[in-house]
Amino acid sequence: MVELIKSTVKCYKKKTKKMVAGKKKTYQYNQYQIPLRKSDNLKCEEEVLVIPQSQFDGLIEDEVESQLGELDQQQRAVTEYEKELAELEWKHGELSRSYKAIVTKNAKTNKRLRVGEEKIVSLERENQNLLSRLQRLNQEYDNLKNENEALLKRYNLIEDETNLKKDQDLWTALRSRLTKKEVKDEKLDD
Repeated sequence: MVELIKSTVKCYKKKTKKMVAGKKKTYQYNQYQIPLRKSDNLKCEEEVLVIPQSQFDGLIEDEVESQLGELDQQQRAVTEYEKELAELEWKHGELSRSYKAIVTKNAKTNKRLRVGEEKIVSLERENQNLLSRLQRLNQEYDNLKNENEALLKRYNLIEDETNLKKDQDLWTALRSRLTKKEVKDEKLDD
């Protein structure tokens, strides 16, 4: 803070005599002194500024008015900042709620994705098991098909043999009938 030194200006008249164009002339002018005390703690050759009380009062009033104007501006700025802060706090609250909702939704989505991935893995395992089972069944089917073809060939051979035997038996039966009939006819003729 600035230290003010208060003192009173002392005036007195000073006369000087001078020689001008060979004549002695006496000049008189005012001399001013501002007495200072030792307690003012001023150093030698230190420059000081002197302001008259009337100007100092005006300076103080101007400074106070300026400070009050700045204080008023700062108060309005504080009011605006408080409004802006309240608005930002409201937005922060909204963003926090929105963020929490998004985090919750993300957690649910991640959980669904994990469950879906687990289902995919289990379905892939089941698919692999079914594929290996299908391959075994296809192999068994091929084996059974080959056996069936072999049995069918054998059956056809056996059937052909039986048909031949039947045909032979049929001819044999016909011959024997004819022969019996001839024998009967001969007996009847006799």
